Amino acid sequence: MSFSSVDAEIKSSLPGLWKYTGRRNVPFSDSQDWLQAKRRDDDIGDLWRVHDKLYNLTPFIHKHPGGADWIELTRGTDITEAFESAHMLNVGKVEKILDKYFVREASARRNSPYTFKPDGFYQTLKRRAEPILKNVGTGPSKQVELLQDILCILYISFVAMGTYLESIPTLIAAGLLLTFSTISAHNFFHLRDTWRRYYFELSLLSSQDWRISHALSHHMYPNTLLDAELTMLEPFVVLLPKSTKNFWWNQLFSPICCNVTALVGFHVAFFKRLGSKLTGKQNFRQEILIPVLEIVFLLNIAPSSWSGFRSWALVHAVFAYVFGVIGLAASHHHPVCFHDGDEARPDSDFGLCQLDASSERTDDDRENLLVALTTFGFHPLHHLFPTVCHSKLQYLKPVVKETLEEFEEEINKFPHWQLFTGMYLQAGRNKPNPFVPRIRTSSHHFQ
Repeated sequence: MSFSSVDAEIKSSLPGLWKYTGRRNVPFSDSQDWLQAKRRDDDIGDLWRVHDKLYNLTPFIHKHPGGADWIELTRGTDITEAFESAHMLNVGKVEKILDKYFVREASARRNSPYTFKPDGFYQTLKRRAEPILKNVGTGPSKQVELLQDILCILYISFVAMGTYLESIPTLIAAGLLLTFSTISAHNFFHLRDTWRRYYFELSLLSSQDWRISHALSHHMYPNTLLDAELTMLEPFVVLLPKSTKNFWWNQLFSPICCNVTALVGFHVAFFKRLGSKLTGKQNFRQEILIPVLEIVFLLNIAPSSWSGFRSWALVHAVFAYVFGVIGLAASHHHPVCFHDGDEARPDSDFGLCQLDASSERTDDDRENLLVALTTFGFHPLHHLFPTVCHSKLQYLKPVVKETLEEFEEEINKFPHWQLFTGMYLQAGRNKPNPFVPRIRTSSHHFQ
């Protein structure tokens, strides 16, 4: 495998992660580029890998209950983490279906640090969660669907009214409503295919691209060299504890970069994606027309074309900034959280590593479903059960607590404001954290 001179110096502190997938220091890099790099590194042709076995899932693509996207996107890659974290019900039946498509044993070791031991934390938690999920289900509740629909209707109403009246306060409110609607829609693109996932497209973002960069990369390998969401921010925001970072320079510079990146990043990503589709680099998908139609709609109801463009730009600038800040400060980037470069735990159980790299907001215990849906709430549980709707996560808290106690582990917990300030501290951190046998709590101090 060939690297650039920059990539050649990149090494993970996780023992089982021995190849770096993606490109560093290429801002707003394409999620498709990450996927192509992963196919190259996993090196299994047109097959799919689960643990140490290779399968040909081509005949299963359109039979997959979650939708064809998940299988088509992951062709030629190791899907072990995605397979394990997606299937919480009837696991034995799912494995029997998978066996029908077995081709051969894999010859190379996996490029992943994670373990799924039968008596380990994650598999124990899955067994305990299954009967609960059989009872309550894993899909969206009627309440969640209604909340999502109302948020979208309110956004359309406010953006139309603000554009027609040229009302800046109304347009700012529309930007906030778009933020909350988009974060809520993120819940739907994790689940089996549903038309509500396309609410996500109103924001200039792509639900399919985010299924790659967020669901298949960030959720499977949070805060590691395989996390595409970290790569996309570099070199403007460097969140890994690199020794080459100047602490004070990054303390001064990272708040500016975090805010500027949040303000313009999604606009840049949208026009890059649109260009890729127009030039044939990416396959054309009809949902790219949703934000285009949104622009056309605003231009037609505005007093002038220039006024319509300004309204569109303002709404999406408000959205991008608030969405970016909420996303960056939601859970993962307090300095106590594991970031690649920190000392790793000896046994990299998938579930425990998810918790090492995330934090729970102490405010979550008081949050209602609407707040959780619109602010990336219940985040550690969402990482443990990414294909379970947010409306069902609360039912799993007792078994998560029971399993944590059995394994003598804890979840990082901080008030939301500490996660926000911690994000800036992490951007400046240039020294690795040592591993502490119990997951560190908010009382832990660091330098």
